[in-house]
Amino acid sequence: MKRFRLAVVAIVFMGAIAASSLVFAETVKVEKAEKAEKAEKGFWVEVEHLELDPVAAGSDAVGTFIFHNDTDKDVKIIKAKPS
Repeated sequence: MKRFRLAVVAIVFMGAIAASSLVFAETVKVEKAEKAEKAEKGFWVEVEHLELDPVAAGSDAVGTFIFHNDTDKDVKIIKAKPS
């Protein structure tokens, strides 16, 4: 009976390791695909939507957007406005 329990524990442990390695491999694959897709765009924003806490009238709010330019061309932001 002790051998059976040990075998079951070993099988469950090996199954958990196999499942976690598959999940990790798929996560890495998806991340690489997303980076390749963004690199094809040339110019892209890291986070397209920014949620700010409510701002009282007359006070300032600060939000940071990170832009990536994977091209050899210069990018000039002429104006921006909140939406």
